[in-house]
Amino acid sequence: MKRKTTRLTFTEEELANPNIRRAAKKAARAAGRAEKAKAKLSTRAPPKRGLKMDTDKAKERSAQLRFGKAEFGEEIAKPKRRKPGAEALLGGEAHRQVDKQNQDENAGVQAAHEGERLAEGAAKKLKDGKYSKKLKAYKKAERLDKAADKANIQALRRKQQAVQPTSNPISRWKQRQQIKASYYARKTGSKMSGGAANTARSAATRKAKAAAAKAAQFASTHAHMLLMGGVLVLLILVIFCFITSCSVFFPGGTGTVWTTSYTAEDEDILGAEEDYCLLEEKLMAEIEAIPASHPGYDEYNFDLDPINHDPYGLAAMLTAIHEAYTRGEVQGTMTAIFDMQYELILTETIEIRTRTETRTDIDPATGETYTYEVEVEYEWKILNITLINYGIDFVAVNMLSGDDLERYQILQETQGNRPELFGGLSLVIGSDGSGEAGIDYQVPAEALTDPEFGSMLKEAEKYLGTPYVWGGSTPETGFDCSGYICWVLNQSGWDVGRTTANGLWQKAAKISEQEAKPGDLVFFEGTYDVAGASHVGIYVGNGMMISAGDPIKYSNIHSSYWDKHLLGFGRIPK
Repeated sequence: MKRKTTRLTFTEEELANPNIRRAAKKAARAAGRAEKAKAKLSTRAPPKRGLKMDTDKAKERSAQLRFGKAEFGEEIAKPKRRKPGAEALLGGEAHRQVDKQNQDENAGVQAAHEGERLAEGAAKKLKDGKYSKKLKAYKKAERLDKAADKANIQALRRKQQAVQPTSNPISRWKQRQQIKASYYARKTGSKMSGGAANTARSAATRKAKAAAAKAAQFASTHAHMLLMGGVLVLLILVIFCFITSCSVFFPGGTGTVWTTSYTAEDEDILGAEEDYCLLEEKLMAEIEAIPASHPGYDEYNFDLDPINHDPYGLAAMLTAIHEAYTRGEVQGTMTAIFDMQYELILTETIEIRTRTETRTDIDPATGETYTYEVEVEYEWKILNITLINYGIDFVAVNMLSGDDLERYQILQETQGNRPELFGGLSLVIGSDGSGEAGIDYQVPAEALTDPEFGSMLKEAEKYLGTPYVWGGSTPETGFDCSGYICWVLNQSGWDVGRTTANGLWQKAAKISEQEAKPGDLVFFEGTYDVAGASHVGIYVGNGMMISAGDPIKYSNIHSSYWDKHLLGFGRIPK
């Protein structure tokens, strides 16, 4: 265990510090009290040795040493060896023993102990103060040294510029680096004192600075070449940026052509278009079959948008979603587009109507039978069939977003750079199915003697040459076969609403061909897959009709095509 001692002598410089001076006085007083305590202990007579019981020995071992109160007449077995002198009371075990004594009887020893601690603390503060002063002085000298280096370098630069002025930034930068490297090389050389490590570091520094100086010298010597190289690089960048930005204006650019073109093969684009037309034909057949699939109604009222689509819009959507697609890959996408484009709505309406009924009764007074008429209310059930065609553009806006929507819009504007792709394909679905051209026919004058038929024919001939539009029922939308007949009848004094060919067949009174006259209707079946009548025309006599084929035209009802589909004739009552 390291012995702790108290220093009682101090130098004049240390005594000049008030704290150390006070601590020295306290330490001197504590040492005096320790000497007195030591003298008092030495005057006590040593205890007598004798035989002791085991219980007495145990009691003696547990007794504590007390100055002035404890009695030392009894022997303590094997007492610990104490350190001689006053230092023994202040170091090691004596420190811990003194702290346990009664403060009233051991004040001197405790004071000496505290004095020792104060003296040691004061000495440490003095040492730290000296080190702090040295550190501050070192830092100040270091700052002054750096400032002197900066001033010396600036003076050398001014001197060099006065002798040989420079003219360009590269030369000035080279000169500054050379002056700085030269100054530090001289300074480092004057301060080197030997040693392998310092020599190696200095050599590495000199090499690095020499390499920097060589680079600067090369830059200065070849300044014009470097300047020309920089201008060339800048020119190349400007040209590249110009070409990139102008590529939008040149459709011949590879990226622009790819962005504005359909990326699928023609056979896949046309195949997908054909499959989409089949979906529309199935919808047409479904609507035509509604009277059969929803029986029990007195009237079927049709309000149908045309069933058609823009094939370029469909191809643009499929390209924006799938890029280079195949016909088989887009079947699910086309179904989703179709379901969003068309909405078929069926609603039921019940009207309370009245009719006159004739009844028979017996007169109670005379017993005679008589008849009379009464007004009777009844329900008239109507099924309203509404078809809404939102169009491909509506679907694109709601299905696509971001880059896909922008790509679709660009493809629509450019038609995929293939405007001829759908040149031979009708943009509408359906026709009379005959594939026959219209006949340039003149209705005989004798047929026009009937004013009712004359009015009907005048309205019907207004629309000769109008293309077929499935579901169309007005001049604004175009006509399909039933829409065309319903329009002409309604404008000529009838009220048949908007119904299908089969709906007109159900309304008509059936007549034979021999009974038919101009103004009656002629019906056909099987022109496409639907039950009942699938096509209707206005009979104009001599085996001729006017109907909405593709376009609205005159046709011979006994041609090879129409004759095999002929269903019958009917007359619509007013």
